[in-house]
Amino acid sequence: MSDVIDFLERMGGNAALNDAGTAELARELDAAAVDGALAAAILAGDEGALRDRIAPGTFYSIQLGDTPQNEEGSEPPANDAPETPDVPDPSDA
Repeated sequence: MSDVIDFLERMGGNAALNDAGTAELARELDAAAVDGALAAAILAGDEGALRDRIAPGTFYSIQLGDTPQNEEGSEPPANDAPETPDVPDPSDA
């Protein structure tokens, strides 16, 4: 199991390996002694099969947006900047 983890780590850190063609990737998988089913999942780009073989079970993830969503009728988020009082412009006098 550690062979595939090591290989995926190396693949993530090596642009040439990440962009390698199927034949080159197959040679690298063989040289790294990655299990046949795991190698086939990597070559096929089958993320689900790879995840099921490495960490079987239910996979949970949370996706958060980068901005808060306002619900209809709710107050907009408060502005963090302090309010400045209306000061008349002296040039208008």
